[in-house]
Amino acid sequence: AGQSNNAAYDPERGASMLCALYNLRSDGVEKCALLRKIVQHVSSTKPDLLKPGRPLGDALESDSVTKMLEGWGVDRAEKRAVYRAAAEGIERAGGEDAVSRKQKFLVLLVGTYENAGEVDVEALGAAKEAAIGAVRDPVTLFDEQRGMLSLPAVVALGGSPATKTLYELLRIFQEGKLDDFESFASANPAAITDNGLTRDECIRHMRLLSLCSLAAEHEEIPYSAIASTLRVDDAEVESWVIAAVSSGLLAAKMDQLQKVVLVERCVVRRFGPEQWRDLQSRLHAWKKNVSGILQGLEQGQAAVQQASTQ
Repeated sequence: AGQSNNAAYDPERGASMLCALYNLRSDGVEKCALLRKIVQHVSSTKPDLLKPGRPLGDALESDSVTKMLEGWGVDRAEKRAVYRAAAEGIERAGGEDAVSRKQKFLVLLVGTYENAGEVDVEALGAAKEAAIGAVRDPVTLFDEQRGMLSLPAVVALGGSPATKTLYELLRIFQEGKLDDFESFASANPAAITDNGLTRDECIRHMRLLSLCSLAAEHEEIPYSAIASTLRVDDAEVESWVIAAVSSGLLAAKMDQLQKVVLVERCVVRRFGPEQWRDLQSRLHAWKKNVSGILQGLEQGQAAVQQASTQ
């Protein structure tokens, strides 16, 4: 009789048998196939085993899985199958961090399509889901999602009439500011609602991201500039700076007397020619400052030596 008709069947025992078989194998391709089967088996029989705090759930951590796959030397198709099984299994398991755990594997899955010729219907579906996830929460997995616009499967979204507006929305969340989102949302309201997003939540995230862009452009930002960029009252500026700092996107201090924010560090949302020029300018300024300090030290040492010989 099949498993579904066998009341005595124990899903955990079945998973243990697969795990034992997995541990006996040394071939990377075989271990990869068995890992996928273990995840799929548990996902369809007892998905709670995939939650954090359970051995299998703890093992199903994106960085660990990626390292294993790299170590086994399996091809992109095999990696893709494991990432897809992990994403689906985590979704079934649920839990408070299931959304971000699933999103990590979705981004990895989409990244396995390295050229346009590989992009198929499944790739477009995964790219669409990953893009929506990156818009829904652009902060938690900022580093993992930052390069999504360059992935061939995501680029393909922009070439399809059905997903073109979603691609543009993702581009705004990756590179744009609040004004860009407001203009887009007014012209394409369906792109928000049809993808299960809410305008208010998008605005909240875009304010945080816009603040980061502003911080990347200026080391000292007047409260008035932040209020204007974020479209909020001056009295709300400090709460938005605190929110950005708390999220890990920004490190800054607030001068409440001068009403300026002093930027110490911030994430870089995009790094193109303009950012390279800015970095070059800052390096030249730093070099000039260091040269001035060294020159001052040399002059001081010369003066001390001259005084000691008199």
